Amino acid sequence: MAGIKLPGVGSGFPIQSFVDATVAAERAPKENMLARQASKINVQLSSYGSLKGVLSEFQDSLKKLGEEEAFQKRSTSFNNSGFVSATADKTAVAGSYTLVVKELAEAHKLGTAAIPKADAEKKLGSGSLTLGVGDESFTVAIDKEKSTLAEVAEAVNNAEDNKGVRATVVTDDTGSRLVFFADKTGTESQITVSAIGNADGEGGADLGTLDDALTTVQAAKDAVVTIDGATVTSQTNEIKNAIQGVTLDLKKINDAADGEKPNTKLTIGYDKKTVETNLKDFVTAFNKVMSTINQLTSYDAETERAGPLNGDSSTRSLTSQIRNMLSESVEGAVAPVKNLTDLGITSKKDGTIELDEDILKKQVEDNFERIGQLFASEKGVSNKLDEMLESFVGKEGILTERDKSLNEKMAKLDKEAVDFKLYMEKFEERTYKQFTSMDIMVAQLNQQLTSVVSAFESMPDFSGGK
Repeated sequence: MAGIKLPGVGSGFPIQSFVDATVAAERAPKENMLARQASKINVQLSSYGSLKGVLSEFQDSLKKLGEEEAFQKRSTSFNNSGFVSATADKTAVAGSYTLVVKELAEAHKLGTAAIPKADAEKKLGSGSLTLGVGDESFTVAIDKEKSTLAEVAEAVNNAEDNKGVRATVVTDDTGSRLVFFADKTGTESQITVSAIGNADGEGGADLGTLDDALTTVQAAKDAVVTIDGATVTSQTNEIKNAIQGVTLDLKKINDAADGEKPNTKLTIGYDKKTVETNLKDFVTAFNKVMSTINQLTSYDAETERAGPLNGDSSTRSLTSQIRNMLSESVEGAVAPVKNLTDLGITSKKDGTIELDEDILKKQVEDNFERIGQLFASEKGVSNKLDEMLESFVGKEGILTERDKSLNEKMAKLDKEAVDFKLYMEKFEERTYKQFTSMDIMVAQLNQQLTSVVSAFESMPDFSGGK
């Protein structure tokens, strides 16, 4: 019952209403102040978060242009597709090569004689299989109770010392058979199968007869390709460094005496298209940064409304440094590509930049390596900008520290709000007690007043009456 609050019984006043009004008057100023401060901090945190986000995207675009590897990548193309694919590393020399795929590498396959489909689930009995691949071999013991075709194949595939032979069951119109095949292609991975049985299978079946009528399902073959007329033989269809720095993956034979299947011409060059795309992405990412800064630092004279970072010194410093770096010539850069303007990138009044794609395309085509010096050299555009941005968004960067400071302020506000809530609970309790005490005092005064009035009414009347 201690928590129940009753209206005044002595004074008749609505005590709870008085308490609520007094508490609300005490709470409102402080709560409003805390809310304003929290809102301001949240807006700043959100603003710095947006700015750091676009700066991070800008850094990503710089990294694509800041590594020398970006300007050393090679592109590969074919005049006839489908026969060969190719990748080239930076050691590959630009040029063209005529390829003729004469043979594809094939894995060796051996098949057992077919048994009727109805007998495919019968036990072949115990014994062992010795399988060879190239110069190596291994033996698989077969248990009588696990000796169906499928179980024999499973035993081969699960053998711990398997040297590279797999087995499966193939069923066609003539029946079911075991097919053994090498993991690897090429003539060096030909396989052999030798079976020994104990003649204890179902219906007189004998595991040892598996090798009686082995047939070649697929002959082992090496890949053969000519490169500008020179023959290259390979155990696999992937051929590395037959052309320096190039990996070929043979897909289909394109050698035909009658000329119906055309030769394939491989062309290796610089990966200019990717670099051109990365340069366009650089412009887009930079403009996103500047548009975000303009929005956050804006001021509308008509409405007298300012952006959340209007007047912010860190943002002003960031803007100034970026603009200066974009306009500087790069030490070590070589004409006609000494700065961004030479690539068709120019500044606009609002701080963003615009790109003349015709100029960019021509410079990429004619001065590709010099663009690499402009961006990817030690003192190039990418490295200088990245270092500067890191001073803002890195672990100890200006914006990172600002975030940290704002979060600390928010934590203090949260604690202050909790403390104030406790204070208001005690204040409400004290206020209620004060009004209750007043009510009791009024009740006592009313009681005394009633007694006095009653006493006066009971006094004798000196005129002879009461």
